[in-house]
Amino acid sequence: ITSMAETEDAPMPPAPEDAPPAANGPEPNQTLYIKNLDESLSRRYRLEELKGKLKNLFRPYGEILDIVALSNFYDKGQAFVVFKSTEMAEKAMAALQGHVMSGKEMRIFFAKGKSDAVAKLDGSYRPREKRVRPKPQSKPKGGDGNMVDASGAVPPAAPSGAPPPFPGGAPPPAPAGFGGGGGGGFGHGATPAQAAPRQAAASTTPGPILPHPILFLENLPPHATTDTVAAVFSPFPGFKEVRLVPSRPGIAFCEFENEMQSGIALTRLQGFKVEDQPIRITFSKS
Repeated sequence: ITSMAETEDAPMPPAPEDAPPAANGPEPNQTLYIKNLDESLSRRYRLEELKGKLKNLFRPYGEILDIVALSNFYDKGQAFVVFKSTEMAEKAMAALQGHVMSGKEMRIFFAKGKSDAVAKLDGSYRPREKRVRPKPQSKPKGGDGNMVDASGAVPPAAPSGAPPPFPGGAPPPAPAGFGGGGGGGFGHGATPAQAAPRQAAASTTPGPILPHPILFLENLPPHATTDTVAAVFSPFPGFKEVRLVPSRPGIAFCEFENEMQSGIALTRLQGFKVEDQPIRITFSKS
């Protein structure tokens, strides 16, 4: 493990003499999964600080082989601590379950899979293949940089000062009751030239989204909780957890073990009503 900061918010509790094994969840093993950590510590420039806090907190219970913490969206507020033996991990879990670090009460579980550090120790390590997602194909351009249509012809340039052309022809009509005034429904007094960029952005359709273990949920009730959403998805095989987006009510992510299991849930629950509100489900883009 690389060198880490030696600071901690709360006093370090003493290592217990004996700790009971976990009653539920995965079988006890050397790797602990820790969640509900302060997400501000998951920023890239603070990861070493987070690892340092965890090292100082967990090392009284045994030799630590590795600490893993990532900064991407799906892994914020989480970390893995790998001990040399299962007994050490059990003692650490029993002593630190619910411990408050940086103002948040951590939740500790045994990891569902074997960590790379343990696999390297017992000789079962195999490098993982990286999944490469194909990039969407862009339309070819002519020699002057203009887009070329399916027939190979370059569309004529718009007159100076005219709004940009719409993809696929005329813009879609404005929804009834949206906006007002003389701007065609795109705001009070908006001119066609001002409204065009907004219409173009609204009419742009994304490329195909590949299957993904994580589902993107929209149109949830604004006051929906993690437990509310989990109650809908947890009956499906492979369900792992639900994560709300605090800054955007009505949106959440639901994670499964693999793409097949998430695809089954997507198919069965598309349009399912939560408090009389049909949810929209798509595969996550990343």
